[in-house]
Amino acid sequence: MSIGKQYRSLVIRDAMIVNGKGTPPYGPCDILVQDGKIKQIQNVDSISLARYKNERPEAEHVIDAKGMYVTPGLVDMHVHINIADDKCGPKGTEYAYNLFLAHGITTIRTCGFGTDEKLLEHKRLSEGNEITAPRIVVLGSWPVEAHSVEETRIAVRKMKEMGVDGIKSIPRPHVTSEMVEAMADEARKVGLPAGIAIHHPVNCDLDAVISSNAAKEMLSIEHTYGIPQAALPGTQSFPPGYNYANEVDRFRMSGYIWTEAAKYPDRIRKVFDTLLENKTVWDPTMVVYEGHRDYQRVKSLPWHERYTVRQLWEAYSPSPGRHATHFFNWKTSDEIAWKHKYRIWMKWVKYFFDNGGTLVAGSDTAFIYALFGFALIRELELYQEAGIHPIDVIQIATTNAHKSLRDEDRTHGLRQGAPADIAIIDGNPLDNFKVMYGTGVNIYGEDGKTVTPGGGVRWTIKGGVVFDCKELLEEVAEYVKSQGPKKP
Repeated sequence: MSIGKQYRSLVIRDAMIVNGKGTPPYGPCDILVQDGKIKQIQNVDSISLARYKNERPEAEHVIDAKGMYVTPGLVDMHVHINIADDKCGPKGTEYAYNLFLAHGITTIRTCGFGTDEKLLEHKRLSEGNEITAPRIVVLGSWPVEAHSVEETRIAVRKMKEMGVDGIKSIPRPHVTSEMVEAMADEARKVGLPAGIAIHHPVNCDLDAVISSNAAKEMLSIEHTYGIPQAALPGTQSFPPGYNYANEVDRFRMSGYIWTEAAKYPDRIRKVFDTLLENKTVWDPTMVVYEGHRDYQRVKSLPWHERYTVRQLWEAYSPSPGRHATHFFNWKTSDEIAWKHKYRIWMKWVKYFFDNGGTLVAGSDTAFIYALFGFALIRELELYQEAGIHPIDVIQIATTNAHKSLRDEDRTHGLRQGAPADIAIIDGNPLDNFKVMYGTGVNIYGEDGKTVTPGGGVRWTIKGGVVFDCKELLEEVAEYVKSQGPKKP
């Protein structure tokens, strides 16, 4: 049962609007919502009221958004929902969905792990407002048994019959460029609007250029793998004892890949020029790797105590048998290497943006202390750190995502006639993205001593259904408490 509330009509009163199309904010405005769509946006600034003498819209329910900002609902383009295991405890899916909605996230793109049929059921229930959840775009897990072009085409058709929206592929060494080309071609034919998200393992024969030339506009490249590798004239300078299957080796050497590629800036430009020409999308997911540049920081984030459930905390903790928990002997030198990697990585994120590339925002939750909802807000901060203006960052996390998902109704942002997917934020995210964290911000008085709690996404509206974010966060906190204390 969803805790979202539906009204015959709703007015969001006196809001500042950031419409998600890369244009400056404006307001205050009244936003009228009916039948799940934005029926009217009325300017109510003093000049508009005096000049046009428009009547302000009325509705069954009114949200007072004076002093608040509204944006389109955010889209997290890379998440993993743990259904088949106990990683987030007995109510792990509800826990994750509540955290997403509590941060203004109205759409998530799930990226495989073999729970496609259950996720499709959750998608159906979410669309009917039968569960509390964001809109769910399901990428089907690519079957490892496909070994030829014909088997690839058959696999795509089977995925279409299953009902998934797109494909998540982590190519094994046997996957060829011809298979990727067939995957994209068949996806176009059968109509998989969410396309193909690819994570290039270092031990496969593909890289960003090969995959982009094969799949073109149907492709989104996840993380950073495959991009610097494509720029190197040979292989990376792996030590003789390197073992890709050893995650300490894998992530330690990953800290040096952009440093090596940076010796060949012209080759890097050619890689990105190929991606740009092919209209390939990039989802860097910078947030999930932050532990490599400052492990203690990600362990000590202020929301873990109240909002990270015990089972997930244990799953984050170093363990030889668990993916992405490889911080057994993580050194100062490793963190320095990754800090340098981030500087170079962000330089090329900005280059891709400046030259018209389509960026989207994904969190890859829940790994390496990246928590549902909170992590996507941090991704916005990292885009700003890369030199991208906050107005453009909001576009990256909203309409860019819907464009890449081929969701035409939502590519136009907040405007009359658009679906009512809206985040109402207590504060100005363009001034400080931290106001979007569920933990909020402290607002200091003029005396420098008086502190008032503020910030946070106050309401999330998904297709006209209103979710109280404080209520969602309280449910999360009660669930976390019920699962017992976390070990240090």
